[in-house]
Amino acid sequence: MPVSVHATTTAVAQSTTTQISFSHITATAQSLWSHPSWDVVLIFALLAIGFFYGISTGKRKAVTAIIYTYVAFAIFSAIPIERLALLTRLQEPLFLKIGIFAALFIILIFMFGRTRTRGFARPSAWWQIFLLSFTQVGLMIHILLGFLPKEKIAMLAPLTKNIFASPDLHVWWFLGPIALLIFLKRFSSLDE
Repeated sequence: MPVSVHATTTAVAQSTTTQISFSHITATAQSLWSHPSWDVVLIFALLAIGFFYGISTGKRKAVTAIIYTYVAFAIFSAIPIERLALLTRLQEPLFLKIGIFAALFIILIFMFGRTRTRGFARPSAWWQIFLLSFTQVGLMIHILLGFLPKEKIAMLAPLTKNIFASPDLHVWWFLGPIALLIFLKRFSSLDE
């Protein structure tokens, strides 16, 4: 059966597109690893710290850190930051926003940090700790980058801008950790 010319050119075009997109991804990755920007290094450092914190403290603390992030953001949303910035006479309230949010998060950890609840999954499931740590740190980074002005966000590396600072992913960063908690809870109840 003869192959049509249209089917052959479509297959060649798809193959070329795949090669171009794969070579573009490879070039971007090589550029990222050879000359990382400060924001990419900071994000990888925060993700590593979050993972090792999760490994050292366990899934229970990783889960509570996710919940504390949501609570800190909810309380932060109710604080009149603009009025506080005027009282402190700050030109740029960025550091005030970051400081207040971080202080709320740390206060919540110290005030409620000694809870004794049952864990969500088996102690040996490192991949669950990695996912919990990634979503918690990713949510935290997304929230903190949301405090930046638009002109500062435009100066970030493409990786940071597209994954952590994109307003298109705002809903996903807030729903992702909750969906993961629900999944891990269901997963652990199947194991027991």
